[in-house]
Amino acid sequence: MSKNNKDFYNYFSRNLIKGFAYLVVLILLVVLFKNYFKTQYDAIEHAVSDSYYLMFFIFLISEILIGIIPPELFMIWSSDDPVSYYVTAVSVMTFVSLLAGWINYRFGLFVGQREFFLNLFEKRFRLDKYRKRYDQYGAGLVIVAAVTPLPFALISLLTGTLRYPQKKYLLYSSFRIVRFIIYGFVIWEIHGVI
Repeated sequence: MSKNNKDFYNYFSRNLIKGFAYLVVLILLVVLFKNYFKTQYDAIEHAVSDSYYLMFFIFLISEILIGIIPPELFMIWSSDDPVSYYVTAVSVMTFVSLLAGWINYRFGLFVGQREFFLNLFEKRFRLDKYRKRYDQYGAGLVIVAAVTPLPFALISLLTGTLRYPQKKYLLYSSFRIVRFIIYGFVIWEIHGVI
């Protein structure tokens, strides 16, 4: 195994471990918030999850805007529904997340041609940090962002600015499906605790 491959697998493993640690922390925070602020939690949950259309719209905006609200929170809010609704909700969230990533990729193609916007995004979102990783790992960074807590939308934007081929971007970003399946399953299995 080459040093570059070993570095990539180490980077991927570290971020995967961070992802599961992040999921555990998020679940603990939700449980604490739900126990100590039940009225507020119920109000937020019902405001978002009583209308799936509203929930998916909020999720789309969040995913386009660099994942302001973690996808797992939407899964948690949907876990009180019957399993068929939950599976449908997670499936739609997966599609919405992939769509948001593609929108950011396309926006990156546009921004990459305009120096003013590119400079603005590089300063605001620290694209240089991820550009160095991109130089190091190539499109493998898209896979890492798809399955770990790395900002998927931001990596998609960066991928577009670098004019990476769209078909390959779509192939690598499809690894996001794996994340949603695993996290969706874990959240469903423990939803009685949440």
